[in-house]
Amino acid sequence: MIIFDKNPALTQCFQDLSISMVSMQDFLSKLLPYMEKPLTEKDEKEVLLLLSRYGVPQKSLKLPSKLLKNHPYFRNIELKELKTATVSYKETVIPKRRLMNTDFMKPLGKYLFHYHPLGYFEEDILMPALHEGDTVWMAPAVSEFTSMEEGIRKGHGKCLTFGLGIGLIVYMWLRKEEVTEVTIVEFNEDVIQLFQKHILPQFPEGKSVTIIHGDAFDYFTEDFLSQFDYVYVDFWESTEDGLPYYTKLMQTGVDLPQVDFWIEDAILMDVKYLTFLYLQQMYEGKTASDFIFQQDFSLAKYARKIHFFFQQLEMTIGSEEELLSLIHSRNVLRSILSI
Repeated sequence: MIIFDKNPALTQCFQDLSISMVSMQDFLSKLLPYMEKPLTEKDEKEVLLLLSRYGVPQKSLKLPSKLLKNHPYFRNIELKELKTATVSYKETVIPKRRLMNTDFMKPLGKYLFHYHPLGYFEEDILMPALHEGDTVWMAPAVSEFTSMEEGIRKGHGKCLTFGLGIGLIVYMWLRKEEVTEVTIVEFNEDVIQLFQKHILPQFPEGKSVTIIHGDAFDYFTEDFLSQFDYVYVDFWESTEDGLPYYTKLMQTGVDLPQVDFWIEDAILMDVKYLTFLYLQQMYEGKTASDFIFQQDFSLAKYARKIHFFFQQLEMTIGSEEELLSLIHSRNVLRSILSI
């Protein structure tokens, strides 16, 4: 189990971690009233002041419309208004000056504070999107492009993606010379049919595109994944549904270097917070039961995983570097969820 070599530097690190969590929650609560609504000039000044006050390195909120309009997918692919029993394509409007996230989590500093880059366009922009009921499931939005940049860049050879959506990453892969073929696993047959009929014919030709109608968990096996040079998993909507799906994937025990997960760092943030809180409780001499019972129902199972993991880990922590390395380690967080 974890043993602490208690000292002033380690005590200070726990305090700094706690302050960073409180600071971030305070920042988010102050920012929330401005989100997803048009900003007045007064609002804009207040948001920029808020960012500055918390040290967020963003000096402007204005986004050039070409950032979206010049993206190859947005520029070249047309999504007509269509509807099936479960999904539909239809245009949505990004109102001018609406403040929105332009990417997912960015860490700030070495503790637990993070932020999401923000921005707005100075004109209304029509954006086609894939809807499931009233929910926008996927759209060629700035946040989608930026959050997939690593997956697009790393694609090579035989590529596999779990989750089809509007085929954004598929399209960007097919444009790359180093990508030879693309395979997709998608659960929703309506999504597949709409894509094959209306979107795929607009994609670059000459490379094989295979679509498998099936459950991602049935295909997330070492034997299947090992057939591909690069794998990108993206079948969740956000961090909220992403964490339970990601956890289920970790529990398979499959761990291959060519597999990446959409918004993985953002998904792992809740686990990172819980890991810190658990270690803090242990440092203060409190019980694991107290820690677990403090969590709400949705997080209690993760709290139990954390406790079990650290019960099995033989390690002495005596410095800030050792504590931060443990909390921020993706391998540690993955191991916790695999339990």
